[in-house]
Amino acid sequence: MNFDIKKLKQSEDLALFLGMFAGDGCLTFNFNGDGNRIYPLSFFNCNKKYVILFGSLFYKLFGIKGSILVSKRTNKRDLWHFEKYSKDIYNLVNNEFEIPNGKKALKVFIPSFILNGNSELKKYFFLGYLITDGGIKKTGDIMFHSASKKLIYDLKELIESVWGIKRQVKEYVQRGKFFSYQLTLNKTQASIVLSQLPTSHNLALR
Repeated sequence: MNFDIKKLKQSEDLALFLGMFAGDGCLTFNFNGDGNRIYPLSFFNCNKKYVILFGSLFYKLFGIKGSILVSKRTNKRDLWHFEKYSKDIYNLVNNEFEIPNGKKALKVFIPSFILNGNSELKKYFFLGYLITDGGIKKTGDIMFHSASKKLIYDLKELIESVWGIKRQVKEYVQRGKFFSYQLTLNKTQASIVLSQLPTSHNLALR
C-alpha cells in the first residue's frame, strides 16, 4: 500500500479519526492459532453512529472497508465494534500517526503533527476526542478524565492555543497507586468551544 503520508497528516478527516482513536480505539498485540502476529485495528463505542462514522473515515483515508459488529450485553447498552486486520495500516497508525499500541491508556498523547498543526486540525482532533472520551455535563461543562498525564496536558495546550482558554489540570490518586488527570471547561468556556467546532461530522452537536 502506498499512502501520501504528508497529505494525510494535513487532512481534517485524519485529525478527527485520530481524536476518536485516542478515545476509544486500540492497536492490540494479537496472535493467531499458529502463533503468528496479526494486526487488528479496533474501535469500540456504545453509539452505533460513532462506529459507523469511524468506519467511513477509515475507508476515506485508507481505501479499505472494515467490519462492524455488535455485542449484546445483559443490562447494558449494546457495544458496537469496528475491526480491520492490516499490517500496513496498523504500522502506519502506530509509527507515522503516533498512536501507541498495546495498552495505550497510560501512554496515549496528541500526535505531534496535530499539536503543532493549524487550528482546524486541532479542532477536528478535539472533536474526535470529545465525542468518544469526553463528556458534556448537564450543567453545560465539558470534562475530560484520563489515566494518561501527557494526553491531558497536551489537551490543555491545544485548548489554550486554539481558544486562548487557560485551565489547570487536576491530578488524583486512587487507592494510593492509580493516577488520573482531569481537565474541565466551565459552561461559558464550553459554549465558546462548542460553537466553534466543525459540525459536518459532529453527531453530538447537530
